[in-house]
Parts: sequence; structure tokens; C-alpha cells
Amino acid sequence: MEEGLKKFYESPEKVDEKLKVFINTVFNSKIKSVSHVIDQAISLYENLLEQQEKAHQGTLEEREADKTWISQKRQELEQVHKDIQSVTKL
Repeated sequence: MEEGLKKFYESPEKVDEKLKVFINTVFNSKIKSVSHVIDQAISLYENLLEQQEKAHQGTLEEREADKTWISQKRQELEQVHKDIQSVTKL
């Protein structure tokens, strides 16, 4: 009977210890899962930022090319205008 009582009194300590181990295991598992999801989200946002930067850079390059083309056409038109003025003065 004493042995049974001894085990009975030790039982809550063992249950408490097992419960702590179980809680720590579940908690650590959830932390790992959340960390993994956060890492994936960060990676996704980094990729989106890189894509946005490339698109922005491409847009800037296109605008610069458009400016150059417009400037060339303006110069050509100015030359045509000058040529027309010189012909009409004759």
C-alpha cells in the first residue's frame, strides 16, 4: 500500500513533466512552422521588390529612349522647317 501511495504521489510530477515536454514540443513545432511561413513571405516580398525595381528601371530606360527619339525628330523637323524657309525666301 505504501508503494502504491508513493507511486500515486510521484504520478502528478511525472504527468507534469510529460505535460511540459508535450507543450514544449508542440510550441517548438508551431514556432518552426510560423518561422518557415515568415521566411517564405519575406522571400516572396524580396522577389516582388526585385521585379518592381526591374520594371521601374525598364520604364526609365524606355522614357529615356523616347526622349532621345523625340529630340531627334524635333531636330529633323527644325531642319525641314529651315529648308522650307530658305526655299520660300528664294
